[in-house]
Amino acid sequence: MDVESSIAASLARCSGVYNDPPRASRDGGRLLRSPVGSHLRPSTGPLPAEGGGGAAGRPVLVFGGTISMDYRGAAYNIPVDVYLPPPYPHRPPAVYVRPTASMAIKPNHPHVGSDGQVYMPYL
Repeated sequence: MDVESSIAASLARCSGVYNDPPRASRDGGRLLRSPVGSHLRPSTGPLPAEGGGGAAGRPVLVFGGTISMDYRGAAYNIPVDVYLPPPYPHRPPAVYVRPTASMAIKPNHPHVGSDGQVYMPYL
């Protein structure tokens, strides 16, 4: 299934959640075709409570998978979920690091909360 079809199928499961579904689809496609998002896949799921947006348990568009990063000369594949809240694009995506059993989030990390939520002003 191509990028557009997979996003369209996921968006269909989110019927009525977004005011601008074509924008969510277009931006999601750009993410998945970018080098950063090439290992992410679209799906749907409930928006975590801290992610905001008032979805009230309704499914939202989620891009899950890994994002590559280099740290001190080593390459890492960080598991993440990127949620598009219902007010998107008027509210930024909610991004969560989803560590595996062998990973841990550094305590008091300046950009990642203990629940995995990423806090970056340029999201």
